[in-house]
Amino acid sequence: MGAPPLEETRMKIFLLLLFHSTRLIAAGERAMLLVVSEPGSAAYDTEFRRQAGVWQELAGKAKMDVRTIGLGEVSPEGDRPQLEKALAEIPKTGGDLWLVWIGHGSFDGRTANFNLRGKDIDAESLKRLLEPIKRRFVILNLFSASAPFLPALAGPERVIVSAGRSGSERNHSRFGAKFADALTAPAADLDLDGSLSLLEATLHASAGTRAFYEDAQRVLQEHATLDDNGDGRPTPADAFKGLRSDADGAVAREIFFLTNKADPLPPEAREKRAALELAIDALRKRKASLPEAEYYDGLEKLMREMAKLYAPTP
Repeated sequence: MGAPPLEETRMKIFLLLLFHSTRLIAAGERAMLLVVSEPGSAAYDTEFRRQAGVWQELAGKAKMDVRTIGLGEVSPEGDRPQLEKALAEIPKTGGDLWLVWIGHGSFDGRTANFNLRGKDIDAESLKRLLEPIKRRFVILNLFSASAPFLPALAGPERVIVSAGRSGSERNHSRFGAKFADALTAPAADLDLDGSLSLLEATLHASAGTRAFYEDAQRVLQEHATLDDNGDGRPTPADAFKGLRSDADGAVAREIFFLTNKADPLPPEAREKRAALELAIDALRKRKASLPEAEYYDGLEKLMREMAKLYAPTP
């Protein structure tokens, strides 16, 4: 006799999940542009260099091409011309482009700036510089007053992490240091699968930042956020339940640091996948209130739709 219908459905879902995971294949070279701000003091200079060193070592292990701005000798014109030149020279297509911003930012109520040595760069200027580049961006705004950069830079094929939720969070950010720590912390691998995802590092760094303020008996002054569905409305890190939220996180869960699991799907298929991920999450939340057979039938249907996205075309 064959397996009972419910057990057969479970097996189908397992096979569909296995198929989905094995379709995450390498598809293009990744690159990183690491930008360090004007430190303002010797203590910050030491800390920003430490963070940059962690990122440079990680990029080397991941075999990512990395260029760093803000640590060498500064020209009379400052670092902005070098930054603009670097962005102009980056290949316009290819694998993920990581933009990692470390240090200080500022916000006067209207304009947000990243504080380069010399002339600063504001969110709108950076948006214009990035427009010609047709790659998926992973943008890590690990600096104070970084929140206004997120809506300016958000869009399809953009994964953005910000140290704060508001431009008024202008004090020195601890989130960048905690993020650098997360990159080498075994405890940051929240699902214990042996790989560190962007989402896991973000949540671990956010928890570490919160712990810093609690240990110092200070009011929490940083609220990290993540936007990976392109709507410009980020999800606070503390709103995630495990590795899931009601909106963002589906893409960041599939971006890894030390494995080049580049996404093989085109943008329109990624949008459909994100919608299916949300539908699967919604179904899982209703599991306790549904008959078992109805739950697994619904899950199988959604997983079949997911599998179709990865099926090879004739």
